[in-house]
Amino acid sequence: MKTLINEYRIQTRISEMAEEIDGYYYGQDWYRHTNEPVIVIGILSGAIFFMADLVRQLSIRTKLDFIRASSYPGETIIAKELKITDAPILPLRDAHVLLIDDIFDTGNTLRATKELLTWSSSKDIKTTVLLRKPDKAPSDITIDFVGFDIPDKFVIGYGLDYDGEYRKLSYIATLE
Repeated sequence: MKTLINEYRIQTRISEMAEEIDGYYYGQDWYRHTNEPVIVIGILSGAIFFMADLVRQLSIRTKLDFIRASSYPGETIIAKELKITDAPILPLRDAHVLLIDDIFDTGNTLRATKELLTWSSSKDIKTTVLLRKPDKAPSDITIDFVGFDIPDKFVIGYGLDYDGEYRKLSYIATLE
């Protein structure tokens, strides 16, 4: 295991991202005039630590919900078929959604969850990821807020796992 991004860099970047996200929403007419909460949806299980730290730093009004999706079952480092097992429970019709995921690599998870949320008649969906693998990520999916661009290596920590382990690490590491 080799540290790729230490805890200090993660927390510093999350603070910067919170400012970027707040700035975006405060700049929207609908938010300034209605002060409607943004529905923040985290993709479980990987996004939980990132989502918790990010949401605590946002000053915009939010409501939280989750969706459970996985494409790396068990002891594998190769993406398999995506499975969505739990959908959000908050009403999303005419809602403004901020979708949070841990990593953007194949694009399968974000594509499927965003498609699912679009069917719910949300007004708009913005996407946020802590990590992006630009050499692997498909160009047809736009990520609105990105924490770090990383090389195409299998990573663990800060919510990312290998066979259910290593999520609790406070940093991002490569699994050698």
